[in-house]
Amino acid sequence: MVYHSQFNDESAGYRLVGNVPILPLKTTHKGPAPKGDANAVDIIDEALDLFKANILFRNFEVQGNGDRVLIYLTLYITKCLLKIAPMNKADAEKALFLIAQEQFSIPGETAFPLGGLVTVPNTRDDQEGKLQQQHTAFYNHRAADTLRQYFTQLRLELGVRLCQRVYAVDPAKANKWWICFSKRKFLNKAL
Repeated sequence: MVYHSQFNDESAGYRLVGNVPILPLKTTHKGPAPKGDANAVDIIDEALDLFKANILFRNFEVQGNGDRVLIYLTLYITKCLLKIAPMNKADAEKALFLIAQEQFSIPGETAFPLGGLVTVPNTRDDQEGKLQQQHTAFYNHRAADTLRQYFTQLRLELGVRLCQRVYAVDPAKANKWWICFSKRKFLNKAL
């Protein structure tokens, strides 16, 4: 049985861009995510905690918007583990920072691997707060910028916390019990 996100509750009132919720994060990195409670579990903690169990599944039934972020983070963890496997902690931190900053695809772009799971945002807020329909080929630029900033914020913070876990025992060598999951394909997809 796949483990689902605790952030699937629609009544929590998380801001949505398309159907991607902007969830609170315990982070110092700038971005659109609100500050999370330092003592509470956020989506990054949840993704890291559930990674080893969820990576074993080829199917994942989305039960809410929080699951979409969980799926994205699981795919990103796999990408990071492949990259840092032969590195020490200092090199891994630098590599993950660079990966987080590199150009990546977002919903609405043809290269985005979760195209069927994530809807494309098609409205924007103007100065007066009214919603207007955008007549662009993919989606409006404000929503796209928000998603790109949010995913970058997630990627930066996840890189920091992943290094803390993978190199918790020995800073010179990655923990084999994390790296062994790097070759598995979650949902037969990759970022």
